[in-house]
Amino acid sequence: MSWAEFEARRKELMHALAPPILSALGNDDTPSPIFHGCFDWHSAVHGVYSLYAIHRRTGDDLYLEAARQHARPELVAAELEYMRSDDLERAENPYGFAWMLALARTEELAAGTSELRPLADHAAARIAALVTTLDPDRARLLTTDDAHPNLSWALVHLAVWARHTADRELLRLASDATRTHLLDPALDEVLPLHADTGPVSEFMPPSLMRLAAVSAVLGSGARDEVDGRIPEGLRVPPVTEPETAHAGGVNFFRAFALLHVHRATGRDELRENAAELTLYQCGRTDLWRDADYDRRHWIAQIGVRVIDDSYDD
Repeated sequence: MSWAEFEARRKELMHALAPPILSALGNDDTPSPIFHGCFDWHSAVHGVYSLYAIHRRTGDDLYLEAARQHARPELVAAELEYMRSDDLERAENPYGFAWMLALARTEELAAGTSELRPLADHAAARIAALVTTLDPDRARLLTTDDAHPNLSWALVHLAVWARHTADRELLRLASDATRTHLLDPALDEVLPLHADTGPVSEFMPPSLMRLAAVSAVLGSGARDEVDGRIPEGLRVPPVTEPETAHAGGVNFFRAFALLHVHRATGRDELRENAAELTLYQCGRTDLWRDADYDRRHWIAQIGVRVIDDSYDD
């Protein structure tokens, strides 16, 4: 079974994914005081997240020290000022800001410190502001987006952060937005799950991520809503020959979504499918390690996210 093999190999896979992350973070690709490696700001954010996550799951202090070299407390004020710029908000709200929430939570869990909390609080506030201004048309456009603006990805992380910080108002906002926008029956035709089983040009699987967000935000109370939208025999095969650099990461994003849907439904075949996708992608080092910089600077980090998230399954 894929899940049994995956569980047995998680630490090994974390270590295997680390080299391109460490390498890319050493670059100077952005003007950000903290997040200047990995080509763009959001990739550098999930690069630092990855180091904390690998340390947390393996116990290897090498990754903790590497993370601390970037996430230095004396740089937080300057980074917050950088995050407040209009240009960065246009580029990174909600995708990069959602990753900031994942990073800050993992830093606190892995290192027992909270130096990045001001950055996460700002990110949460800006995502919340975006969510509260959505009308039905704009919400539908973001929910069906297959790249950075995806609404479901944002709502997953708002809920994660709200639970981590015991912020009931933020969790209520995420829950209300999920019920209003993601459970819109019209999306069942617009986002059929079979659309996320074939070749793509982007990395975000909007149909699967929609149900993942419903699962993550609303929890077991959404079981019927989620289960009723999954056809019997659903299997998401690996994308074996991605046509673009972004498509090279879709296997990991699909695995992430499947894990969350499994939690809401208890359907073990979905967890097996997530493990299958992750093992396949990790084994294809030509897609993330032995690849050009367009892929090497970010795809391994998404694999770390799937593996880190799987410990909660």
